[in-house]
Amino acid sequence: MCYDTFMKNNNLNTEQLLVLFQALGDPIRLDIFRCLLQKGEQRVTSDTYDVSKSTMSHHIKLLKEAGLVAVRKEGTTHIYSPNQDLLEQYPDFCSIFRNLNAEK
Repeated sequence: MCYDTFMKNNNLNTEQLLVLFQALGDPIRLDIFRCLLQKGEQRVTSDTYDVSKSTMSHHIKLLKEAGLVAVRKEGTTHIYSPNQDLLEQYPDFCSIFRNLNAEK
């Protein structure tokens, strides 16, 4: 699918796409988003990626600010999921990342 067709089919403008790709430009954030798309709602911990809690918090913050990830609290636990609005509005965009294989 060419860029113009993709953009038209997904009602994305270049600025929106840039924000999304910037948020996914880090391998950890890309993997978090891919896992959430493939597995659905789940906890995401710093132990999973062998990073500090503050680093994981930063990654999650960037994904949330880009509108890629939603969060809900369950007691003191944060449960993350792909943003449902994003899934509904841009299914082609999400399917690209859902179908990525982990490099681990």
